[in-house]
Amino acid sequence: MHSAITAHGVTFELPNGRTLFENLNFTLDVKLTALVGPNGIGKTTLAKLISGELSPSSGVIRKGKSVAFFHQRENPKEIAVQDYLSSRYVWSILGAKLLEDIDQTLLCSHLSGGQWMRVRLAAVMHEQFLILDEPSNDLDRDAKKILLNFLREYQHGILLISHDREFLNICNDVLELSNRGIEKCGNGFEIYERQKAWERENSRIDLGRAKRERDRAKADRVLQVERQGKRNRQGKEAGVKTGMSKILIGARKRHAQTTTGKIDSSTMERANDRVKAAAEAFNEIKIDPVMYTDLMASEIPKQKLVAEAQDFNVQFGDKWLYKNDLNFSWRGSIRLAIKGANGSGKSTLVKALLGECFKTKGKLKSGKQPVLYLDQRCAILDDSKSVFENARNVTAMSERDVRNNLAKLLFFGDSVFQEVRSLSGGERLRAALARGLLSKKKPELIIFDEPTNNLDLFNIRFLEGLIADYKGAVVIISHDELFLNKCGVNQIFYV
Repeated sequence: MHSAITAHGVTFELPNGRTLFENLNFTLDVKLTALVGPNGIGKTTLAKLISGELSPSSGVIRKGKSVAFFHQRENPKEIAVQDYLSSRYVWSILGAKLLEDIDQTLLCSHLSGGQWMRVRLAAVMHEQFLILDEPSNDLDRDAKKILLNFLREYQHGILLISHDREFLNICNDVLELSNRGIEKCGNGFEIYERQKAWERENSRIDLGRAKRERDRAKADRVLQVERQGKRNRQGKEAGVKTGMSKILIGARKRHAQTTTGKIDSSTMERANDRVKAAAEAFNEIKIDPVMYTDLMASEIPKQKLVAEAQDFNVQFGDKWLYKNDLNFSWRGSIRLAIKGANGSGKSTLVKALLGECFKTKGKLKSGKQPVLYLDQRCAILDDSKSVFENARNVTAMSERDVRNNLAKLLFFGDSVFQEVRSLSGGERLRAALARGLLSKKKPELIIFDEPTNNLDLFNIRFLEGLIADYKGAVVIISHDELFLNKCGVNQIFYV
């Protein structure tokens, strides 16, 4: 198959002099390829190098056809949709489907996040190699289906940067960017996942074996030292009995001490080196960061109120937001997903529950439990302060305990003093979790608004496990069906 893009010896240095990656060699064919890797590894930077927005510090990227880069974020324009599309859009059946039900006389800035994403997607669907950076973020279920169909049918090559497993599962190839470089798996995402699991398991087994060998060597050395000590004592006693001079006895003692110190030290050194090498290999395989913290709140009594609504609605201009007035009663440790099309008012309902003022009718009541709300921007964070300050300002813990708990959320050493405004999306979520979970009152209700938009695959799975084990109430706004299932969501509320 013809290669659309070929890279040789690509290295990129950041302005501060740090090398982000070096000597990358890869090819991209005219098919659907996934680019995966943990947050912060450089996937978007690599996409910009391929598209030509950035130039490599060294190496070369050759392109057999034009390349268009679909950015993860673009601020909506203060112009009508039809004007935005006029110089960009080339009509196609798929493009027409994306634009279906969107009033093109509206300003782009008045569109919902998903609607704006659909307009932007329609604008880049030309006959060229596409790089799509998290295109499924903010899309509702219908728009996701349209995008999935497009990915399957597009014939000009796509590099897809995504953490959405539904999209990754349809990719032909997987290109993995890691701290070990770049590697291609040409058998699809499912085979890639199996391969990575096999590598991790074998590396874990090898590390365990090396540790056992070190422990055996240590035990053998202790035994030998004890035996040599016994021989030393016996030699000293024999010297005293035979009237040996103090000078000779002292020389024997020094020799015995030297012998004891050298006992099988080379074996211990080899065993320690073996453990070190195995640990480094395991850490290289396990490149994905792991979020860890104690999310265990007490279970909420079954009849304790979380939230309820009676004939509730929100007015925008001269219209009511919800087609039908909302009626619900949520109690106890619920696991609930709020669903609806883009612009249907999911986030508005959550904001109203949290006390934000709107012009409303009917009744809306919230429970008295402590709440941790994590919106898509993690707005509870103070961008001007460091990760440490954000957590320290809301907790009664000592500085040492704050640092220890931040380490559990992967903020090690001086990284705790990094300003929040400079964090990546995944780092922001971890910082927001730290601020909420280290606060004086543990949350009994956690509300997530599209949490998987900013997480890499490993942390998505880890967050799924944490939410599944969490004893309090959980409300999630998400279009990621697999994520919701893994979190144990068993109630759905449609708006």
